[in-house]
Amino acid sequence: MVNNKFKIAAILMIIHGAFMEALTGLTLMPFVLKSGFDCNAIPPFFVIDFFRNNLVFILPMAVIFGITRIFGAIGVLKNRKWGFVLSVINCVLTMNLMLFMIPSGIADGIFACSALILLLTGYYEKESIN
Repeated sequence: MVNNKFKIAAILMIIHGAFMEALTGLTLMPFVLKSGFDCNAIPPFFVIDFFRNNLVFILPMAVIFGITRIFGAIGVLKNRKWGFVLSVINCVLTMNLMLFMIPSGIADGIFACSALILLLTGYYEKESIN
């Protein structure tokens, strides 16, 4: 039986991976391709010009990252340790990348940090540090 904290974390990760990462990447790719890779024709998604200028490469990576997040969440729902580890890696990586993805990084941080807290508190429950 899967812990309730794991279920909530998995739901958060599925929402995050499916809607914020994969679906957004798939939806925006035609606009980037239609603009002829002219990033000035696209509204600014990111504060940092590097990400804005390389949007054509970031969108497929977002889809891959979203799918990976969904796989980790499915592993958590199936009570598999590989799913837990993959999900923790995804959350920690997102915490590092969210600083560079303003303004969308704010929502990334809320989802990833919440899921990470639920995963760790669900896994370690009442274990003490010593």
